[in-house]
Amino acid sequence: MATDSDYWSRFWRTRLSRRRLLQTSAVSAAGLAAAGVVGCGGDNEKEGAKQTSTAVASPKAGGTFRGPLVGLSTGNPPSLDPQRQLTFLAQIPAAYHYSRLLKFAPGATKDVEGVKSVQIDFSNVEGDACATVPEVVDGTTFNFKLRDNLKFHNVAPVNGRAVTADDVKHSIDVFAAESPNRGNWLAQVASVEVVDPKTFTIKLKQPFGPAFQVLFANNDGGPWVIPQELLDVKDDVGKKAIGSGPWIFDTWQPNVVIKWRKNPDYYDAPKPYMDGFDGLLTADPEQILANLKNETFDGSLGSSELWTRWRSELPQGQFFTGPEHVWGGAYFNFANPPFNDVRVRQALSMAIDRPGILSALDQPKATGGGSGITHVSQYDRFWVDPIKDASTFGPNAKYYKRDVAAAKALLAAAGYPNGLDLTAKSSNVYGPGFKSQMDAVASSAAEAGFRITLDLGEYAGYLQTTFLGDIPENSFGLAPLTGSPIDPHNIFFTVFHPSSGRHNWGPKGAVPAADLPKTSDPSPAGDAALLALWTKQAQELDADKRVELVRDVQRAMAESMWLVPWTGVSTAYVYQPWVKNIKLIRGYGFGVETAVDMYLDKPA
Repeated sequence: MATDSDYWSRFWRTRLSRRRLLQTSAVSAAGLAAAGVVGCGGDNEKEGAKQTSTAVASPKAGGTFRGPLVGLSTGNPPSLDPQRQLTFLAQIPAAYHYSRLLKFAPGATKDVEGVKSVQIDFSNVEGDACATVPEVVDGTTFNFKLRDNLKFHNVAPVNGRAVTADDVKHSIDVFAAESPNRGNWLAQVASVEVVDPKTFTIKLKQPFGPAFQVLFANNDGGPWVIPQELLDVKDDVGKKAIGSGPWIFDTWQPNVVIKWRKNPDYYDAPKPYMDGFDGLLTADPEQILANLKNETFDGSLGSSELWTRWRSELPQGQFFTGPEHVWGGAYFNFANPPFNDVRVRQALSMAIDRPGILSALDQPKATGGGSGITHVSQYDRFWVDPIKDASTFGPNAKYYKRDVAAAKALLAAAGYPNGLDLTAKSSNVYGPGFKSQMDAVASSAAEAGFRITLDLGEYAGYLQTTFLGDIPENSFGLAPLTGSPIDPHNIFFTVFHPSSGRHNWGPKGAVPAADLPKTSDPSPAGDAALLALWTKQAQELDADKRVELVRDVQRAMAESMWLVPWTGVSTAYVYQPWVKNIKLIRGYGFGVETAVDMYLDKPA
């Protein structure tokens, strides 16, 4: 009979490299041998795997990187407090100056027409605030050890003092009490206990397959390690930052720039190699391109529909692409018609010409499929393309295939033989790339009788209403909904689950888990089979079995269409030729996972 240690070893085999597994001392050598791990490398050690880094010899110190903070989706943060803010505009800056318990390491890339395509791969984790991955006592107990040389920035009032386990626990306590992103944490974590100044234990309520990714290394909402002296003064933590990350917060000029300078006491010194990083708060594509051409910007996140033009006008640029994992589509308030009727949701999905949209907008062609995304984005292994791989997906693949006649028949059966006049509510903050997707969805659905008018509102108001499911009759939301989902469970729980406080459907507000499922409820709260399947995949510790369960979720959600996924065009990046050692990792952790390794070797 297999022991718990053997079982746990098999589970983590697909997530950690051989080196990282051996650092996890509670997983015995015997257990590793039984699981077939000792003597064979992890995924990134296999022959043919390509890393996302450019070649580096001897890093050159100095210089300041200048470029738009989030490319064409850059906007002014409403606050710098990531523990109490929902928006990506607060989470992305946090990765420069704050630490997480763990962080992500580079994964493999693919070659797409001579360009590196960075895959949606968060399987490799390593220590950040903690020296290594935690000691795993069993499937629910994790013992963490902070780095001995981990210090807060040498800025008043902390003045470079050591980070302690009490700091971590207090940060987690505030996150669990106040963060709009705390849903997964509350659902999974039973307790956080301080053992000594450098050691703490996190215990889960039940086994949780993606614990490392979703709870401990999550850069899409935290928790972040913030000193109590700052975190407890809400006005201060919204305007400045003091952390233990690689960059020291310098200044924030709203709508202009956020500036950081190198942290000389960083635990992984001499990193970062650059002296500073200027994140410009501009999203205008013409302004960005002009600054790249005149060499005042060192790089930028771009747009798939500008790919060909940028490659033509920036012939010396270093270009990267990858399948888009910013996930979203059409979402609804199930208290209001017409989308409380599943036939209308199915009709909308079948009216969208996903291959046509990809053909028009996806110039890098790294998306890998005909549908772009399903309800799990395009994660390696988990994702099944219902258009290009319909036989594997199964009979519900038909709901992703454009069929105007079938869509019209569904609308007529639902009582709308003459179609529908609808308003799609969103925000202009997401930039021209996502706006093009919105226009394309509306245009392609028109032939089936969906007459859609776009309403792009002010971002703060949108976040408090439409984004949380406060959507009036004959309207729906249409937007990206989670920018850096680390695992399919991020999407299942955060966006869909009734117990998530920020689920993106109406009626708004969390439903207590004890009240689920709700009989005859026309929302996900009443979908007993899907709720059970979500729970089962989350608690499955066998990686291969969990992949199949997640695929089953995709199949079930294709029929219910609680949210209608749009397409997922490729992402795009460009850097000047003098930017070296680029190790791109997807998500919101750029400051600590990519910028920290880059250096500038610009000709004099």
